[in-house]
Amino acid sequence: MMARMPGRRRGGAARRWIFPVALLLLPFGATAAAPESLAAQARRNGEQARKALVDSNRIMHAWLRHRDPDTGLLPRNVQDTPPLFKHAVNLTWTVKDSAADLYPFMVLAARFTEPTLYGGAMLDLLRQEVLLSTRIGRLADDVQPGRGGFVRTKPDMGAIIFGSSEYMKDGLLPLTEMLGDTPWYHRMEGIAADVIRHAPFKTSHGALPAQSCEVNGNMLQVLSRLYWKTGDENYLNTVIAIADFYLLDMLPKTQFVPVDRWDFAGQKPVALRFRLSDHGNEIVGGLSEAFVLASHQRPDKAAQYRPAFVSMMDQLLKLGRNADGVWHDEIDIGTGASLTKRHAHCWGYMFNGVYTAYMATGETRFRAAVEHAIQSVAERPRYLFDESPPIASWKANAYSDSIESALVLLNRIPHAGLAREIDPAVEKMRAIIRPSGIVEGWYGDGNTIRTLLMYALWKSQGTQLEPWSRTVALGAVREGDEVTLSVSAPEGWSGMLRFDYPRHRVHWHLPVNYPRLNEWPEWFAVEDDRRYWVQIGNGVREPRIGAELRRGLAVNVARGETLLIKITEGGAPPYGR
Repeated sequence: MMARMPGRRRGGAARRWIFPVALLLLPFGATAAAPESLAAQARRNGEQARKALVDSNRIMHAWLRHRDPDTGLLPRNVQDTPPLFKHAVNLTWTVKDSAADLYPFMVLAARFTEPTLYGGAMLDLLRQEVLLSTRIGRLADDVQPGRGGFVRTKPDMGAIIFGSSEYMKDGLLPLTEMLGDTPWYHRMEGIAADVIRHAPFKTSHGALPAQSCEVNGNMLQVLSRLYWKTGDENYLNTVIAIADFYLLDMLPKTQFVPVDRWDFAGQKPVALRFRLSDHGNEIVGGLSEAFVLASHQRPDKAAQYRPAFVSMMDQLLKLGRNADGVWHDEIDIGTGASLTKRHAHCWGYMFNGVYTAYMATGETRFRAAVEHAIQSVAERPRYLFDESPPIASWKANAYSDSIESALVLLNRIPHAGLAREIDPAVEKMRAIIRPSGIVEGWYGDGNTIRTLLMYALWKSQGTQLEPWSRTVALGAVREGDEVTLSVSAPEGWSGMLRFDYPRHRVHWHLPVNYPRLNEWPEWFAVEDDRRYWVQIGNGVREPRIGAELRRGLAVNVARGETLLIKITEGGAPPYGR
């Protein structure tokens, strides 16, 4: 029998459950001796959010200037690069890189800051990607610049499935997390169907997409969420086939730690090592999502999976962490030894899976492990200011993954100390951006856009300006059931403030908002049918329902004015007398 999932969000209970999180996130840099007023905090948060959005817009435009004039696609990296890449300029549209890590976050930057580009150049790019890169069904392959066609003369199914899985998990999945049904969502559906159709590795449980835990982990994440959204049994069946193989076949043979690659013919690992950072750890989050899915849709399978799933989490926590409780980069499964001197710069990614395991099993030691890591990172900012990523010129990407790790986990486990460390970490990352708008000149610049957007949404508690202006600062602070918004407009501004909503439920139909890779945390998310009290400036406090706030609150700000707006939850219905 599966344990009830702690934190499951239903109606009014969901709203009450998240308020304490925001309450503890309040003191962004405030000191006990001179605490800031809510208005001052909101105004400061607004300026930080404004700078982040301006920078995301600059990076987007810098890369748009490098589109190939013939294909209309984006390069893998560009001339404006540090010395490391001087002799490695690559103008190829590379599916696992340009498509997965750069383009989608340019789409989101356009959506938030320049909607005309979102509906123009970004859709143009999608059209060209579909017309030029689809090679086997809807699966994508790398495209040369100019009129050279595909990079590889003959299709390499392994490379095509790998690139397509990366495009979905790192690019199309986060687009759907934020925006819901869009042309990019339907692109993902088509790719997913064809990965299932062409999965080449036969097992007794069904066909698997790859030998590698990275690709199979990617697919578990993509297909689990697609199943929740669509109810399509093909997605569920493939999730079960992959989970069966790992949890019932592989893990009992590998001391309950996944291996990077598996020899299906010899029924043995290719090497006894596991990467706890990128390009390996995807399987842990994927199996966590599969376990949640099974616990709701296939309880018979969840009962089968539970012993191996819990053992995997316990063994990873035993072997995979350093003295601070943060993940090593890579370990030897046989000896448990760390194979590199680095920690996993994306330190929170696997802890998403560990916290999901806590929610799905009720085993409190899993939550305790996440809390330990959060405390360690708060006390040792080097985990956020990662100065020694795998390649010295990839500092911005290392900052990005570390900061996002913190934001996703802070959304579930508040920690004022860790919250205070995020601002200086973001400033270090922003300092790398060059006057041209290029960050480091490789496709990882898209990850900087992603982090800046996530940071801005945290600082505004998910609210957005429409139309956006680079001179207008929108910030927010949450205190209990009330959020204080600050809108500062040196040149004046008139428009709508749009509020966030429970996207995990609306876009995916998820029964529980478990932490997951490539999500966008929900901060102040309004429910359509709930009452909220709205006070604009010194005006009268008036009732609104969430559906109105989601559609937008009309606001006018005079030149040089800072307007304060307070939104207070009005309790659960019924409201009539």
